[in-house]
Amino acid sequence: MGSKILNIAILLIVVLLLQPFTGLADQWPAPKPQHVVSTNGTYLVRIVPGESWGDTFGFTGSKKGAYARGEFYKKQADRSFTLMADAPLQNPVAPVHLLLSDQGYLVTFDNWHNAGYGKAVAIYKPNGALLRSYEVEELYPAKRVEEVPQSVSSRHWLSNNHGFYPGSDERMVYAYDFRGGLFLFALPTGNFEYLEGGQQQLLETMKP
Repeated sequence: MGSKILNIAILLIVVLLLQPFTGLADQWPAPKPQHVVSTNGTYLVRIVPGESWGDTFGFTGSKKGAYARGEFYKKQADRSFTLMADAPLQNPVAPVHLLLSDQGYLVTFDNWHNAGYGKAVAIYKPNGALLRSYEVEELYPAKRVEEVPQSVSSRHWLSNNHGFYPGSDERMVYAYDFRGGLFLFALPTGNFEYLEGGQQQLLETMKP
């Protein structure tokens, strides 16, 4: 009898421990303005969140409106920044990750509250014009898309490790994916290639 009660107690503890993790898995902070500066300090982009909730996965019937916008600035000789463009982005609300190259190319990954849905990758020219954008279905074959880990709101194709490829003069962006592969996005063409097991290859490149 005592053993049975102990087993039930252990089961309840396990359930209680798991529930907060499950609940937090899809909690996102409210979108807010964000900015990114190029390594050389020449370019700056400020992101203003959009209001088109109805265009995001899981928010059918919600308000539709303006998409996120990017304010593209360039540093001048007097150290002031001049607004070069105020352009609409591919994100209904906001991008999740930002990179800005020394040449002024903006790269965004994923959508707020909708990682892996919509335009998962978008690349913009220094003047704010869209260069290329990709959905997950364009990055992977159909079979691979089915393997992407999912939560209530998102498809977690991208790891948190991304940046400019070493030695590329910030003309190549790398991004680790969920299965150990490596995406390479070329600037300024916007083209990409995928390397199976490429994460190890990049680690070797980064060794001193």
